[in-house]
Amino acid sequence: MKRLGLLFPLLMTFAFANSQDTVFYKRYSIGAFSEIGLNQPIRLTRKYVTEDIGPFHGKQSVSMGLTFSKKITQILRLEIGTGYSIHKCGFELSPPIYPESKIYPETIKTFTLFVSVYKYFRRNYYLNFGTGVDFEVPRKSYWIDSQNGFGFNLSGGKEFVVRDSEINLSPNLEIHSVLPFHTVKGQQRMIVFGLKAGLRFYSNRAIEEGDIITKD
Repeated sequence: MKRLGLLFPLLMTFAFANSQDTVFYKRYSIGAFSEIGLNQPIRLTRKYVTEDIGPFHGKQSVSMGLTFSKKITQILRLEIGTGYSIHKCGFELSPPIYPESKIYPETIKTFTLFVSVYKYFRRNYYLNFGTGVDFEVPRKSYWIDSQNGFGFNLSGGKEFVVRDSEINLSPNLEIHSVLPFHTVKGQQRMIVFGLKAGLRFYSNRAIEEGDIITKD
């Protein structure tokens, strides 16, 4: 976990150390995003876990947040940000151990700090990979483990340029608590698959030709 924690400052140091003294490289942007999707708690183990006497039920996840980014080359962008998420899920107890099936709902709320890198292709398509750290709002949990810790996300989509701003849309895959702060036996991880939409504003002037790859 300590090694992963060093990824934040290393990525930022690498990015800004390689920036050049041109108008293009001086351009920053701020933005906002929202995401809606479905989640599923899982255990990354084949071993029998005593508490797993019923299935996990994934439900809806909703996220929103703010970002700050900088182009570090013509095809790479470094982004940092913060987000707030709500994950609704549940755990089912069922026969033969229990007389009837019952789903116990749980709501997980987290604040996230993240850093990610965008790689751009032709026609403004991109791939995005990032890592983040989740801080869960305290809750009474009987069945779903805490999601405090480091996670990852992977997405790919397209940006649409509108004057001095950009709109981006992409499917997004997240895995939370890959490296939890406090590991328990058979630690549960939250997987989220959703649709993410973002809006980005530039710090100065309209977007210049060449800032984003648009050639066929």
